[in-house]
Amino acid sequence: GGTVAWLTSRTGAIANTFSPAHVSCEVTENFNGTVKTQVNVKNTSDIPAFVRVKLVTYRTNDQGQHIGGVSELPTFTLGTDWVEHDGYYYYTHPVAPGASPAANLAESITLTASYADADGGHQSMDVMAEAIQSVPAAAVTTAWGEGFGINANGDLVVPQN
Repeated sequence: GGTVAWLTSRTGAIANTFSPAHVSCEVTENFNGTVKTQVNVKNTSDIPAFVRVKLVTYRTNDQGQHIGGVSELPTFTLGTDWVEHDGYYYYTHPVAPGASPAANLAESITLTASYADADGGHQSMDVMAEAIQSVPAAAVTTAWGEGFGINANGDLVVPQN
């Protein structure tokens, strides 16, 4: 005859645990009614991230309601290691969790207190920020587009205008 043997092996369940990264940021600034100072972004993520900022300016009346009229972005001096591309300002170094870029986007931006034309009002400006994980490079390219990347030093490569 023949012998048939059943071999079984049983191990305990294996838990596949990982924690997904959380990427977020917040704008930091001081504002006295007509001048924004120390405009920057804090990385509130739990991993290093690249940050970018969009400045949106518009006119408001005394009640804070949006009104018509042209409101051009005021001139300001861009901070060290910040670059502009297509209306966004990018900080070129990864920012550690809980930290801000070493240089402010702007030390001071003066808004127009009142317009003398028919539209009137005064200038308002929103500082909007975004963050993206600093690795892998594909995350940056996928989120911000072709031409973006990460160089050998781990810094952000921003396309030339």
